[in-house]
Amino acid sequence: MNKRIVTLSLFLFAFASAIASPAHAQVYNSNAGGWNTGYGTVYGSFGLAQATQNIYNTTQMQIQRLTARQAMIKQFGLAAVEKAEREARSGKPAAASSSKAAGPAVQPPPVVRNYGKFTPDASVNTAKQIADAVGETPEEKKLLMLIATSTKAAFETEAAAKGWSNNIAGALTFFIVSNATIYHGAEPSDESVETLYQALNESIDQIPEFGKISNREKQGFYNMLLGFAGIPLMTYMEGVEKKDEATIEVARQLAGGMTEMIMKTGPENIRVEDGKIVFKQ
Repeated sequence: MNKRIVTLSLFLFAFASAIASPAHAQVYNSNAGGWNTGYGTVYGSFGLAQATQNIYNTTQMQIQRLTARQAMIKQFGLAAVEKAEREARSGKPAAASSSKAAGPAVQPPPVVRNYGKFTPDASVNTAKQIADAVGETPEEKKLLMLIATSTKAAFETEAAAKGWSNNIAGALTFFIVSNATIYHGAEPSDESVETLYQALNESIDQIPEFGKISNREKQGFYNMLLGFAGIPLMTYMEGVEKKDEATIEVARQLAGGMTEMIMKTGPENIRVEDGKIVFKQ
């Protein structure tokens, strides 16, 4: 498992283990034989179904573009690729290369709109919203709130160091990476994670709905993504700590269900292969 995810998981477990309640009790509905429908209630409250339904396809295309760009940088160097991108953006044809090898053939870089960024709003209490929708007892609600708030606090320390602060793309990157890691049992490289973040930034900028939502809605959606990542992580760590394969499987099913809800695709389609995050056709 990615060492940053393991560190965060252990951080969460150290806090939540003080509460005498199994982590999976409130995240898996034994009567229905599936995960608690309260998650859909929380997700639906943001009204972002239309905005998120296109993220998978647009991110898939952006990952392909960025992967090709990285290959060109390795071949031609960053300066040459950036020069070609400036020329492509301006519509100016690239100068003929005097060498035998052709220069980089690039697409114009996407327009930067920063639709994913927002001004923080501390009054948005998504942790309580998750707890109220999913928890059935006061103990479960308390645990859910703790997981959601602890995940956010731990993530934001990492985000600040990486330049991902106050950006839906950062929370969505963490959501995808943590759930894919739990579901598939394989970890992506740091380079692949950074590529995913860049791809998500560009994807969000291409979805007009994200440009129309308020800072408060963005804060709530960001908080929700982190909470929905933290709960499978907490469940997974409980299973590992207790050597309980059933709880580990619950974490895996949770990770898969949340991936399907947010990304509108099955968890088998977002894989970790040879250290790379791969979005399948």
